[in-house]
Amino acid sequence: MGKMLLKKKRGFTLIELLVVIAIIAILIALLLPAVQQAREAARRSTCKNNLKQIGLALHNYHDNFRSFPPGDVRRTYGAGVQTWTTSMLGWIPRILPFLDQAPLYNQINFELEAGVSAAPNNALRREKLPVVRCPSDSSRQPSADYGPTNYMACRGITTTTTGSPDTSIFANNSNTKIRDIGDGTSNSMMISETFASAPFCDDQPSGGVCPASCITKTPYTGGAQQGYSWMYAALYEAAYYGTVYTPNHSEPDCGASSSSQAAHLSARSKHVGGVHVLLADGAVRFASENIDLSIWRNLGDPDDGNVLGEW
Repeated sequence: MGKMLLKKKRGFTLIELLVVIAIIAILIALLLPAVQQAREAARRSTCKNNLKQIGLALHNYHDNFRSFPPGDVRRTYGAGVQTWTTSMLGWIPRILPFLDQAPLYNQINFELEAGVSAAPNNALRREKLPVVRCPSDSSRQPSADYGPTNYMACRGITTTTTGSPDTSIFANNSNTKIRDIGDGTSNSMMISETFASAPFCDDQPSGGVCPASCITKTPYTGGAQQGYSWMYAALYEAAYYGTVYTPNHSEPDCGASSSSQAAHLSARSKHVGGVHVLLADGAVRFASENIDLSIWRNLGDPDDGNVLGEW
């Protein structure tokens, strides 16, 4: 018989295995950022769509009631009644029927004077509404007592948290009509973003500027939180942002309970580079955090007569 030829079995060498592992690691490192960017793009698109729905709801409200909803409704000063003891209901609950939330709207007591502590509003405030939440802000979990929101009404350049500001579409007991927007609906912003349930400093401001004791608080203490509730528009559940600073500004958010004190509450988002803005014509645009401050302030004033630059 001839010699039997034995085939030698051959496997991967250690070097080959290491090369394959390195290639896989490189591919994963290249793929993950692309996946994360795709996910953020989807979340950003959802956020933009939320604001479009809110804009449509605001215009439907205007068509029905001949004005945009008030930023919040409170009794006037007098007879020993402080504004924060009234219902504090904001603009969002008033547009619920136009956001496919008519059953929830019908349960709200809009005449309630006792504020956050009384039924049925104290239970309804816990409802979580996806349409008022930006999915990019998932790091801030909803409070057990409130259904937070990421969307705030523009307060303009005012530095007060109570009383009507000089200029804005939304304010205490406001009744703004489209004809009141002298600069044009495409040049005036109504709504933008902030962090849901984001604490802000509620120390005593001085001269309209947040004090050093506020700036040094990391994190801030106290119960004051922006976007704490879609239902209420009181100080400690602030439902407004201002244009004192540009979006995502490094200065801390601060507010106080008296009209003589400062309220510097900026538009903020988890999106890279800026925030979404809902204009009064219903359009949604992305405002860069590097936007010129004068343009940003002009956008927040619906009747200043200034010509906007490119943004």
